[in-house]
Amino acid sequence: MEESTCISCRRPKSVHECGLCHEPLCKNCAQFLDESTFSFMKKLPDELSHSYYCYPCYDAHVEPTFELYRQHMQQAQESYIFFTTQKKPVPIIKKSKEKVSVESCEDRDETILRLAFLSAEQGYNAVVQVEVTSEKIRNEGYEKSKWRGVGFPAQVDAAKLERWK
Repeated sequence: MEESTCISCRRPKSVHECGLCHEPLCKNCAQFLDESTFSFMKKLPDELSHSYYCYPCYDAHVEPTFELYRQHMQQAQESYIFFTTQKKPVPIIKKSKEKVSVESCEDRDETILRLAFLSAEQGYNAVVQVEVTSEKIRNEGYEKSKWRGVGFPAQVDAAKLERWK
């Protein structure tokens, strides 16, 4: 039986394998990617669906995507949200024709943040005509809510909105 050595540190008895290049890795050299790392992305690319990566594959494939993910998350946290109950007209520059929707969220704030993230991924700075609803789920003596939301990504005039305040 052949003994595998870690591709990074050359230690014998590697226990993991890089998901992309399939090289053996020891526990200390393996870069672990949790499934919740990119939880806000609607569709995860195939190259990010593995659990373990070597340093070169992590730097080449995971890190650039993770940096972009962080930028989208930052934009999502700064996005404007306009609900269907909004009475004042919104200064929309451009609006998407397709709705974004999220299902099965834990709470209302997470639902809104997920909608904003999907909007930021498409390059918009707001979500308009947002509807957020909850459904109560009873499990014998326990009760919890499942949240869902829909809205249209839009680009709004931020300067005009700031003047309104």
